[in-house]
Amino acid sequence: MNDDDTRRTRLEEGMKELETRMGGPSPLAQPLQDALLGAVFPLSTEQLVWLARENDTPPVVLSLLGNLPPRRFESLDAVQQELESRDEVGEQATELSLAPMPPR
Repeated sequence: MNDDDTRRTRLEEGMKELETRMGGPSPLAQPLQDALLGAVFPLSTEQLVWLARENDTPPVVLSLLGNLPPRRFESLDAVQQELESRDEVGEQATELSLAPMPPR
């Protein structure tokens, strides 16, 4: 096993431990990461939606991003925090986590 394999294994173990301590990842985490693949922050709300469209994002995620307040976001975490703080996200995130992702 080389150094890269060792680091990767430790990272995976750390993530599993973190998820155990804090609960599973947000249902929005993976769809949001896929939607904003290639993002170079900071980005405006308009730029987030444009990038998500370019990445063939499911309509429910586009809707969530499109309903964000018009401002600049410094990171993917900032986008996710804003989405999770909004009332309607809980219901849509549950719907999203249950819906199958389209093949790429």
